[in-house]
Amino acid sequence: MLLFIEGYPYSLNDIVRDGLTIRDVLKDVVSVPVKEDRYAFGYVGYCYGKAAKDVIFFLPKVVLTGEQNEENGDDTIFGASPQEIIDFESDTVKTKFTEDGCKEYKEFLSTLSIWIYRTISVYKQTHNDNILESKEYQSESRGRKQKHNTLLDVIIALRDFNRNNQDYFTFVAKNVHSGYNKINWNKTIASSQAVIQNGNPVYIKPVNRKKMVNFDEELLVIYFSILNYIRETHGFSFEINVQYPLISCDKLKKSYIERNLGCRRLKQIKYKYFSDKALRIWDLCYAFFDREYKIAMNRQSEDYLLAKDFEHIFEVMIDSLISGNDKQSLPKELTEQRDGKLVDHMFIGQGLIEQSDLTSELTYYIGDSKYYKRSKNDRTSLGDKSIYKQYTYAKNVIQWNMNLFLDGEGNGEQPQLRDPLTEGYNPIPNFFISARIPNKKICGSKFLSFDDKELKAQNDGIQLNRQFENRLFDRDTLLLCHYDVNFLYIVSLYGRNNRSAQTAWREYVRKEFRNKIQSTLSRLYTFRTLQPRYGMDCYQFIQNNFQRLNGKLYRPKTDSNYLILALMKDEDTDIWESLKIKSTTIERETAQSKELLDTLQTHFYVSNPFELETEFHIDSISHVGTLDKQSKSETKNILTGLVRKTDADYTDFYSHAAKSYTMEKIPTSINVMDIRYFLPMVGGDVDGYYKVEKVYFGTKNGMPCLKLNLSSFISLGNNRTPIYCVKMQPGELISYGLMVKLYEQRT
Repeated sequence: MLLFIEGYPYSLNDIVRDGLTIRDVLKDVVSVPVKEDRYAFGYVGYCYGKAAKDVIFFLPKVVLTGEQNEENGDDTIFGASPQEIIDFESDTVKTKFTEDGCKEYKEFLSTLSIWIYRTISVYKQTHNDNILESKEYQSESRGRKQKHNTLLDVIIALRDFNRNNQDYFTFVAKNVHSGYNKINWNKTIASSQAVIQNGNPVYIKPVNRKKMVNFDEELLVIYFSILNYIRETHGFSFEINVQYPLISCDKLKKSYIERNLGCRRLKQIKYKYFSDKALRIWDLCYAFFDREYKIAMNRQSEDYLLAKDFEHIFEVMIDSLISGNDKQSLPKELTEQRDGKLVDHMFIGQGLIEQSDLTSELTYYIGDSKYYKRSKNDRTSLGDKSIYKQYTYAKNVIQWNMNLFLDGEGNGEQPQLRDPLTEGYNPIPNFFISARIPNKKICGSKFLSFDDKELKAQNDGIQLNRQFENRLFDRDTLLLCHYDVNFLYIVSLYGRNNRSAQTAWREYVRKEFRNKIQSTLSRLYTFRTLQPRYGMDCYQFIQNNFQRLNGKLYRPKTDSNYLILALMKDEDTDIWESLKIKSTTIERETAQSKELLDTLQTHFYVSNPFELETEFHIDSISHVGTLDKQSKSETKNILTGLVRKTDADYTDFYSHAAKSYTMEKIPTSINVMDIRYFLPMVGGDVDGYYKVEKVYFGTKNGMPCLKLNLSSFISLGNNRTPIYCVKMQPGELISYGLMVKLYEQRT
């Protein structure tokens, strides 16, 4: 196998093998410039070079993992220059790698070649465009033995033989089983007793005709077991119409392949075969178990498959595996936006704020796949153009969604991104996906693993766009995250074309997107739930304090009786520094956040800070108020009472620990049963008021009096001015002004 890397600038006059240069090897395969000395081939795929008489494979550029050659600073694959390992069977390669290392890399290249071939084949089934090239060429003589190093060659030969010889398999099966179920009457009469029924002997246990083990049948069992293994493991489609008890895939892998039982058993039965068909099957089976075996291959023209725009195929792969059919069900205005921008990947999923609730609010997930060569430190560098284009995707989606609901066309099929109460916006998960190949053993994971399905966040892969600080729920606050997927796993999953496996990974990766973006938000913000206090006009409070609360509050569902508060964190300074947020800005915003929390306590039960996790918990609180708009005609009476320093309960009121209050003189200017708040004038001053739980009449010293059971104390902050009032409107702390003053007369 000759190995080339997509996009790598090769020196065309370098010798590859047998005096042939790169120009000589590739001139009958792809377009090679005549006058240029260096050239980068933009192909990915598999073909056969007549000049080199060998398989030529173009690997995708993501195999260049950013490691640099110490001598010339050139990109490397497996620590070697791509120019050095074109011929992986050369002595240069064997001296550069250990014997075990060379074997491991060869195994990797063989497997990768299968999945790239399968990926392009699956793409070809659903897309008829001009990025694929197929060409005919003269096949080698069928009688000539030839050495092949890739499992892909063997798989293609197995597939073609099965496709072209169905009649032969049917003939052998009929011949093998003919007469198998006929009764051997001599043995039946001699060994079993007859039962006489109606004058005729009846044999209950007849003896069937037994045949010796047929070696044609055993060879076909091995052959079809191999086809079944390739179908289950690599996703190739085979017709297996003959019913044989096949060897299980697990047994075939462990015993016949890993323990070399396949080669040993085939050698034991080879002398039994004389027909060309049987010998050809034997050759193919042996070549599968021993890939170094020389076989004659009969290649078909469709096996020459090259893609000259693999970036597009990668985008289609990611979209198929992540978006699935969901993208097709979205309105075209979202995916094909009016300014001409085409969204790569998009689907509707569970929102970031609420968790575990099946009825929780939904939001749009917007992604863009980046098929880039890895740079230093195994990173994918994104340009400003890509970043701001991704922001524009989200802004267009928000505006389209707003127009939908403003026009009254929101019928429940699309999530509503803006909360009418707080005018906060549901955060839109916005992300990049890059391809990478895990080329090192990390935490015991397998080297160059095709099984690693994990989604990994790229270091420093966070971008933040905003107009105001500390406003997560603002329409212009857009968080952009960057993740890597294992390219080897993606091509194997897409190439296998197994719908159930793809659906399972789609569910996994969508959940991972959500969890990882939630984790990032939890590093940036503290989250609290706000539940309205009973008797407080929280709706009016939000309207009166809109400027202070804008972008910080969000109501997850229109019928929920709680709000989510998000405020900037000041603990994790590293992430803020990476986003270029100044420390003075963080200090200013956190100080304002503390003042805001004190103000919110007057009208809301404020929970302890929590992080966005899988489960979402709302504290159970009795006598919770409402977020609904209240009628302006409703009034809440507040009773003012004077507490002197000489009073027995003065200390309780001064320390805000009072539980009750007795007014000996019952006021007559107001309806005392409507009293909801009590304002103690402690020594002629005040710093807060109490919520009244219960009002009733009683006696003291034989005289009628008014009794109040008090609950929570509500602070007025720094305002300690004496206040004279009897009533308060919903949502207002105190109605200022000179009004009727009611207080207990004490001597």
